Amino acid sequence: MKRFDLRSLRFDDMDEAWRQMPVEVEPFILGGAEFGVRGGVVELDLEAARVGDRVTLTGSFVTAFEGPCERCLEPAQVPLELRAIEVALHGQSEGDDEEERYVQHHYLQAQTWVRDLIGAALPAKILCGEDCRGLCPVCGANLNEAPDHKHQ
Repeated sequence: MKRFDLRSLRFDDMDEAWRQMPVEVEPFILGGAEFGVRGGVVELDLEAARVGDRVTLTGSFVTAFEGPCERCLEPAQVPLELRAIEVALHGQSEGDDEEERYVQHHYLQAQTWVRDLIGAALPAKILCGEDCRGLCPVCGANLNEAPDHKHQ
């Protein structure tokens, strides 16, 4: 799902609504290598609360970000548990910083919101482990598998 029509929400007596939806996440290219979430999809839990013309959206999901370790090139995984809030105002005018909002014309840009949340939560380096020793700069041997590796 790329976007979600907020008009489809059916609010209960407390002006709250919930949805769970699959959101596709395009792969990230970092340092020339491809990274992504497990299965290319996250299950977004969306809570919506309405007060007058304002709808507060709370999105949360759990996923694993996967790709090659930046030191040794072995598989690496970063667990992510993310939660964010987005506020939408009914009747917002066309020119109100439209590019900076995830809700435009009653549509939540779910794919963009989720991808931006993942990108902002990533560590500076994607590693298989904090103690990863990387590759030998001379021959490329994995120093995690050969800790006593040396060249004469």
